[in-house]
Amino acid sequence: RQAEIPFDSERKCMTTIHRLPAGGFISYTKGAAEAILARTAGVYGGKVAHEPGRLKEIEKIGEGMARDGLRVLAYGLRYWERLPDALDAAAVESELIFLGFVGLMDPPRPEVAAAMALCRSAGISPVMVTGAHPLTAAAVARRVGLLEGQGELITGTELEELSESDFLARVENIRVYARVAPEQKLRIVRALQAKGQFVAMTGDGVNDAPALKSADIGVAMG
Repeated sequence: RQAEIPFDSERKCMTTIHRLPAGGFISYTKGAAEAILARTAGVYGGKVAHEPGRLKEIEKIGEGMARDGLRVLAYGLRYWERLPDALDAAAVESELIFLGFVGLMDPPRPEVAAAMALCRSAGISPVMVTGAHPLTAAAVARRVGLLEGQGELITGTELEELSESDFLARVENIRVYARVAPEQKLRIVRALQAKGQFVAMTGDGVNDAPALKSADIGVAMG
């Protein structure tokens, strides 16, 4: 390994660059399926040219895996004669050759559905906030009874486009947030509090700290 461009939640991918034994270099990029496909110029084993029909077919395969409740990572590569002068993510993570998907099964624990039901019986409305693909989030939410009735699912992109007044009108009915950026968790907590809700929030990463601090009850996990 010669270099690395670390993961961040905005790009939703990361890259490592390696020296090839016969000379030159190869970079491998992995990340969210939509992030990798947006940076793809061709498919491994096919022409290194944009193939819209093929990429659409590949996208549907990834969506099918997500719909089954899998967390889906996509992989791409790119060959280099020499190391890029600047390890700029926009330049390095482009014109990728798509390699494939990896699906990770991360099922909810058996006791989660009962815990959700217990919360509701106590007047608590559970809400899922995740960085996962919306199809994955929906599949898991249905398994634990979180999307029953009129509960909504929205993505971080949709949340970003909502005005504060529109969000406040919907926030009490949203049960699942998918592909959410860390800073949006704070907005969710504050919106619920603005509606008079008493908010408990769980989190296990440094990015959760602002939302944990703002919540009425902050529960640090792990």
